[in-house]
Amino acid sequence: DEWSKPWTRGGAILHIELRRWADLLVVAPLSANSLAKIASGLCDNLLLSTIRAWDTTGDMDVDPERLAQRGGRKKIIVVAPAMNTAMWKHPITKKQVGLLEGEWNVKNGGWFEVLRPVEKALACGDTGDGAMREWREIVGVIESKLGLGESNKA
Repeated sequence: DEWSKPWTRGGAILHIELRRWADLLVVAPLSANSLAKIASGLCDNLLLSTIRAWDTTGDMDVDPERLAQRGGRKKIIVVAPAMNTAMWKHPITKKQVGLLEGEWNVKNGGWFEVLRPVEKALACGDTGDGAMREWREIVGVIESKLGLGESNKA
C-alpha cells in the first residue's frame, strides 16, 4: 500500500517520491492495457500514478547537478510495448502510440520515448510485429540516456 498510516499532510507520498527520485522511468514490457491507461491519463496503480505525476515541464525536482548531467533536458519515460500483432496494429493502439510519439515525444519537447516492438515469435506462438525489443537494446538506451556505459566513459 502506498499510503502510510496515519497519513499526515506533508508526509511522503510514494508516487511523488518515486518521481522525485528517478532520473528515468522505464516500462518494459508495456502492455496494451497500460498503454491505453497512460494515453487516457488513468492512474489506478503505483506505476500509472508515478507516470501521471511525472515532471512533464522539466522545472520540478530540479537539482542543478543532475539537470546538467542530463544536458538540461527533462527526465524521460522510456516504454517498450509488447503485445500480439493484431493488438499492435489495431487503430486504437496506433492512436495511443501516436500521442506518445507525437505531442509527448522527446523529439518534440516531450518526455516519452517509445521503443517500438519488433517482428519475431510472440508469447502466443504467432510470429509478427509486437515483440518487445531485446533487453540488451533497452539497457543500451537507458545507458545512453543516463550517460552511462562503455561509450560514455572517459
